[in-house]
Amino acid sequence: KIPPTAHQYLTQSSQKGNAMIYVLIALALLGFLTVTLSRQNNQADGQDLSDEQAELYANEIVQYASASRYAVEMMLSSGSEVNDLNFILPSDANFNTGSNIHKVFHPQGGGLNYQAELNEDMVDNTGQPPGWYFTNSINVEWTPTTANDAIVSALRIKKAICESINKKITGSKDIPVLDEALGQVFKSTATVDLDTSICPGCDGYPMLCVANQGGTFYGFYSIIAGQ
Repeated sequence: KIPPTAHQYLTQSSQKGNAMIYVLIALALLGFLTVTLSRQNNQADGQDLSDEQAELYANEIVQYASASRYAVEMMLSSGSEVNDLNFILPSDANFNTGSNIHKVFHPQGGGLNYQAELNEDMVDNTGQPPGWYFTNSINVEWTPTTANDAIVSALRIKKAICESINKKITGSKDIPVLDEALGQVFKSTATVDLDTSICPGCDGYPMLCVANQGGTFYGFYSIIAGQ
């Protein structure tokens, strides 16, 4: 027979052990709930990016701009002129109509793989439709002449990605403000030249990330053929 004092000790130890198990289970459930809610919140707003994610997407954007520049340079070396560049999309009904040598996305032209959309994690929740845009209808002040240049841009990307891009280019996360609607400068229907009167902070940069007047809409541009 177990002495009373020993029985009491074992009972108390067992109760303490059970209580500790319940505490550990509660902590585990709390941790699981916290992680789940955190993931749900991130999925709900889609706005928060880690520094590593922002840098990854920044690299992806810059790499596509580089691929675009390379494709255009090959076309120019084969006899195309900047004004000849045709950015007709593969989805267009006339994509295969007529001569294809000046079509940037055609296999017989530049052969550039057209990215119709940006990764949804890159995109903010404001502004015009996001995506890649190409134009050769405006002049950039800091290219050699006043002739029109070819530009690729990624519009409606998140601020964190813009900051990461500019950090690589300028050493600062500062984002210059464009005193004009971004679409008026960088879309295929662009009509406003890129100069220091609308973007003093862009002066001299062949690629950069900029913001609209209100600082709520961000876009990246890259000169893929200057003249």
